[in-house]
Parts: sequence; structure tokens; C-alpha cells
Amino acid sequence: MTNIYVDKNVTLKYDDSVPCIIWTPLEFMKGESWRNPFIEGVNFLENKIKEVPNLSWLNDTRKLKTVAIDDLKWLNKNVNDRCYSYGLKKVVFVLPENIFGKMAVKFYVDFTNKRTDNQFQIKAFKTYDDAVNWLKTEDSVKVEGREY
Repeated sequence: MTNIYVDKNVTLKYDDSVPCIIWTPLEFMKGESWRNPFIEGVNFLENKIKEVPNLSWLNDTRKLKTVAIDDLKWLNKNVNDRCYSYGLKKVVFVLPENIFGKMAVKFYVDFTNKRTDNQFQIKAFKTYDDAVNWLKTEDSVKVEGREY
């Protein structure tokens, strides 16, 4: 694994065996401390997806406790827009243990799925291994020589 961004609140890594970017919150973040790792991650995505077109994003949110609604809105507007334009297709969550963390994930998924331009396949799992296994699956189906 390669470190993309690390501080006391969050780690952001690249795992080439999946391949995916892994965002792992460790402590509560708000504002700039919330946004900076996502900005670094999307910058990394912009360059890496050119050589790894099946690159995905895993949010290991097991320790997530709460997220400010403004930060979720910022994520939906700023991060999703850039990720769409670069061709990111899969986003997965390892669900938080904390009820407020689960609510934050639900809000993000709701914001994203309400968008008419949503291009993500979004899933959530209780375990890290299940999330990684889903990312490694090929979801398209071949019918009469065409992929869907």
C-alpha cells in the first residue's frame, strides 16, 4: 500500500491489489481537516485512473462518529463532480459502528443517489473483506458479445 495522505485524523492510501483508494477516518474532522484528504485523494485519482481505469474508492468508516452536514454537502458537490469527470465507477463503504456515523454515510448516499448525473455504483458492507471482494467483482454482463 502507498500512503497518499496521513495525519492524526485520517489515512488515505492506495492499494494496487484491488485497485482502490482507501479513506479511513480515525478522529472527528470538520472543515479544512475534512476536506484536505479528499482533495489529495481526488488529485491522486485524476492521475492514477489514466493507467488504472478500474480504480475504485473504499471508505473504511468503521471509526466514523459524525460528519457536519456542510462537509457532506461539500463532498457531494466538489468531490463527486471531479470523480465523475475522471471516470470513477465504484464507491464502497465499510459501515461505521457508531449510529451517527451510519447516519452520515446514509446522508452521503442519499445526496449522491438523488443527483440526476450520478454515475457511481455505491454499496455498503459490514466487513472490510466483503467491501474489497465487491470492488474486485466485474459487474458487467456479456449478452450476445456486448457488455452491459
